[in-house]
Amino acid sequence: MIPEQVRTELTSLMQNLLMKCHELSFEYSTSDCEEITNCPLAKKCKELFKIVKQMNELFKRAAPSYVT
Repeated sequence: MIPEQVRTELTSLMQNLLMKCHELSFEYSTSDCEEITNCPLAKKCKELFKIVKQMNELFKRAAPSYVT
């Protein structure tokens, strides 16, 4: 079992990570760069967004009362 203090800290870090990723996704999706699909950084961002989406879907299944 994970100690409460570690679980609390991990939860906080995950929330911060997800928030930063959401902020990055907004920047990515509203970028006016015509070459964004060719940018190596943008490709890595897209990979990250897919993982966050999977995490979000898993969280919704685990917590049905979760409101998006």
